[in-house]
Amino acid sequence: MDERNKQVAYKVIVVMYFLTIIAMQGIVIYRQFALGQEIGDFEDIAIIMTINSLFLISALLYFGAIQIRRLSIKSILLIYVVFIVLGSLFTYAKYNIFQSPGLSFEKLFDKLIIVISIIGLIMGFWILLSYLGKKRLEKEIE
Repeated sequence: MDERNKQVAYKVIVVMYFLTIIAMQGIVIYRQFALGQEIGDFEDIAIIMTINSLFLISALLYFGAIQIRRLSIKSILLIYVVFIVLGSLFTYAKYNIFQSPGLSFEKLFDKLIIVISIIGLIMGFWILLSYLGKKRLEKEIE
């Protein structure tokens, strides 16, 4: 395959990948709201989508598809805080809106500590992969 054929194949693969992720999200929403299933009934699909998204972002960072220029510490902390807010809202909605008994404030706080820790680990991993990817690209250029 020449370079143009590879680029076309890559574009088709990307479009099909995103259509698959959107279809899986549609299935989850359908099963939850139309069929009235509990979250535990389709939690396996949610786990696969989460892991798949994390690996996708990691690969894009490592192979240079997402260019991370020099981000300031402020920018990284702002992104971290935004992810924490989104994760906290998702956790609150998951346990207090979509599940009937809900969580007490103490149990919700315990869940938020987990959210803060996991987001910190993921962001640290992404920063490391971005750095290693940049070094890999610099080495290939030489």
